[in-house]
Amino acid sequence: MPRKLRCVFYDPGVVDAGDRLTGRALEACARAGVEVFALAGDEDRVIVQGEEHDVAEDLTAIEFVMRALAFDREEAIGVGSALKDAPVGAVWIGPGDLETRGPEVRVAEDDEQLLYDAVITELAERR
Repeated sequence: MPRKLRCVFYDPGVVDAGDRLTGRALEACARAGVEVFALAGDEDRVIVQGEEHDVAEDLTAIEFVMRALAFDREEAIGVGSALKDAPVGAVWIGPGDLETRGPEVRVAEDDEQLLYDAVITELAERR
């Protein structure tokens, strides 16, 4: 049985934060107690549980968050092809990013609802 989803990382460059379905995905995460971070992985600073932190030079922003919150890779997903190398259990991409390949890569039905497809599918499959 898959581990509970505890964390979602998404590339803010591919997710429309003002979109209605994005809002619904974020609401679903809040109801399920899933942490959400808008990170592409190359940030120098991150906010974890309300506190801003400098990312250690030997870690990416996503690795820093995962370590700080003691999440296993199977408890987290990434959304956007920029996160293909992130230490997460699955990386969701849009149908236009099919050049991104790997055993953890999953393809959403629509680029416009990428975050929604990823979150709702993962929450449903992990119940």
